[in-house]
Amino acid sequence: MVSKEDVVAAYRLLFGREPENDDVVTHYATEVADRRALRQLFINSAEFRASYESLQGPRPPRAPFSGPPIEVQLEGTPDELTALFTKVKQQWQHLGETEPHWSVLTNDSYFQNVFHMNRDAFYQSGVSETDTFMQTLKRARIERASLRRCVELGCGVGRVTAGLATKFDEVVGIDISAAHLRLAEEYVRTTDITNISFRQLTSIEAVPQIGEFDVLYSRIVLQHNPPPVMARLVGDLLSQLNPGGIAYFQLPTYKAGYRFRIADYLQDQNNTDMEMHYFPQAALLDLIRERGCRILELREDDSIGLSVSAISNTLLVQKVN
Repeated sequence: MVSKEDVVAAYRLLFGREPENDDVVTHYATEVADRRALRQLFINSAEFRASYESLQGPRPPRAPFSGPPIEVQLEGTPDELTALFTKVKQQWQHLGETEPHWSVLTNDSYFQNVFHMNRDAFYQSGVSETDTFMQTLKRARIERASLRRCVELGCGVGRVTAGLATKFDEVVGIDISAAHLRLAEEYVRTTDITNISFRQLTSIEAVPQIGEFDVLYSRIVLQHNPPPVMARLVGDLLSQLNPGGIAYFQLPTYKAGYRFRIADYLQDQNNTDMEMHYFPQAALLDLIRERGCRILELREDDSIGLSVSAISNTLLVQKVN
């Protein structure tokens, strides 16, 4: 059994803060089976992962360097790219209509039936991610004052968008799902923020129409797209980045045994499940260079969870020409 005291202790020990309210404490005390389950739930949360680096203790094991190469098809015909994009769009529209907040942060606390008790923590995690981004800019000695227009790819329900809007003059939140965007607009209307606009990405051909910008932000987004779509999105967005502008984005670059072929993928008729895809790191570095950018920072991260067989990278790149 889990007591209310156990829940409060878990918040203080693992999150370093007090619970949002008594309803949250009661929820976990009555719904979680035992202390082990409570601990696992908190450790797997996005909030814990975001603060993990500030905690003392050994890092989890990383994927070994002895893994085999992955076989990934990165290029497709225009018709194939359209079919891939359409499939992703159907998946995320479904998720936006059923579990929009959980689909952004896959934690049981954000299922629709309990989201009202965890809303504050959900949006606070977006503020924490914005702060991490700002610290990354400082490490790279990037002057934020010169960066005015920010594009967030995969803004979802506006979790991070609001935080970005406190740092830049203009923020454009872009998402493939109309259902997610409706919730993002509703959330922004509850705030005093006025420098955000939202846009649905209706086709893969629409990416070059976004227009020039100074900042690209995208986390836990690209990974849900097939590799050829990732390549097109990253390439087109970096092409529109203003000289001196920066892109801060994350995507998985390796998983032992992963294989992607367009023809095989399109034969699968599943259009509802959340997917995870991987983009070979060498191809990503080539793409960045081809778009006239240089890498300022490249780090392994825990955005796809703790794994000994998969690697995710967060990159900060700058447009040179």
